[in-house]
Amino acid sequence: MTSIPIPKELLEEANEIHDLQNLVARFIKSEISRRQILKKRFSPEILSLVNQAFAEAEKLKISGFDEKQARLEMSKIHQSITAQ
Repeated sequence: MTSIPIPKELLEEANEIHDLQNLVARFIKSEISRRQILKKRFSPEILSLVNQAFAEAEKLKISGFDEKQARLEMSKIHQSITAQ
């Protein structure tokens, strides 16, 4: 089995979960199943676009992008458009 590192700040509480290994295994099985469904449902091109979008979102998070502020700005723009 692949060893999955647990962040130090979570390690103490994670060690208190008696069936952690089973829970992780169940999650992995579920994730594999979900991905297989996506592969059957969507073309490789669409899945590639989704992966690119996730990568771009991660870059935005790292750069300090403030999602709440962006939502507020989008809401203001939307309101100004619909008010006309």
